[in-house]
Amino acid sequence: MTRNGVVAAMAESTRISLSLPKKLLKEFDSLSHMTGQPNRSKAVSQAMREFVSSRRWDLSSKGEVPGVILLTYDHHSRGANRALTELQHDYPDAVTATMHIHLSKHTCLEIIAFKGSGDRVRSLARMLQAQKGVLDVKLVTSAV
Repeated sequence: MTRNGVVAAMAESTRISLSLPKKLLKEFDSLSHMTGQPNRSKAVSQAMREFVSSRRWDLSSKGEVPGVILLTYDHHSRGANRALTELQHDYPDAVTATMHIHLSKHTCLEIIAFKGSGDRVRSLARMLQAQKGVLDVKLVTSAV
């Protein structure tokens, strides 16, 4: 890339500042280096692109969409178990089944099967993500 091209690319960029747990940053840097990312900025950009594309949930507002929500959370977080269970009960039109898996002493994986309208499923996923103790939410839809 020419010097002018570098300047143009930088002009389109925005500098940000983040606060992250040291352990997470160390692991991120290590993995991004092992996968060939030239620098942290490129790795963060790639991670953000993946986040954006995975969150652009391909859910139709019309008809029912089947799939699963994979939810990882700290079960020692006060009230997390109860809040997550109550939320699932608030969506009886979408939640069809759940499976609870113990990943470690503190971390659990909840697999929530659903079949419902895109709007309801998006609402459920957003509500789950907002709960205290939730570490990660992934929504996976299936073609009908």
